[in-house]
Amino acid sequence: MTKNQSLLFRVLIFLAGAGIVALAFLISRGDRELTAIDGFIWTSIGLMYLIFFFPFFFSVIRTGNFSGKIPMLPLVWLGILLYIAASIGVIVLLVVANILSLNIAIIIQAILLFLFAINVYFACFASSHAVRVIADEAGKQQYINQLKSKAQSLLLSVNRLPAEYEKPQKILQQSIDDIRYISPVDGGAGSDLELRILQSLNTFAEICDGVSAGAHPASLDHEAEKLQMLVKERKLLKN
Repeated sequence: MTKNQSLLFRVLIFLAGAGIVALAFLISRGDRELTAIDGFIWTSIGLMYLIFFFPFFFSVIRTGNFSGKIPMLPLVWLGILLYIAASIGVIVLLVVANILSLNIAIIIQAILLFLFAINVYFACFASSHAVRVIADEAGKQQYINQLKSKAQSLLLSVNRLPAEYEKPQKILQQSIDDIRYISPVDGGAGSDLELRILQSLNTFAEICDGVSAGAHPASLDHEAEKLQMLVKERKLLKN
């Protein structure tokens, strides 16, 4: 089912339910004059129906920058069930038990609507916070996953270096092993170092390819020590 078809289906269900509520209102009213209590009861029923259908249209506004503002459904549904239960309780106390006056019932209904609006606000806030946390975690992992993947693939080339490169080989092996234990840090403190380490790994990949082709790069020792220094500096950054 496409997005437009899903929206159309939900609109049709909503209209069908609204039609049933309207039909029940017309049948129960009959030819008699509508009283203030009748108006309160049916207004409450209409509000309960609208609030019950509220979550069914969340995905309609889930576009662009609004994606992080979609409320957390469990919290919203809890608020809906509590609101409907309390509204039914108010109607019972007003009509059946005859404990409440109409004015008090209207005030209570207004308070219930206010509390439900607060519930939706906190649901939106919680959802937005969760999205920010996920985005922050993704940002902190921006280069780390690339580093570990690149280091793991480079290790094969490093292990194949000739015996004459034993010193830089050991330094590289240790640095690659240290990269496995780099953990994300808050903010962008580690991003610059991670990018420089990634660039160094790319340089080493080119050097190792050159060695395999018979070249004898003089900068291998220096580059190995530079990478080692960058990795140690990055490891010092912790939350």
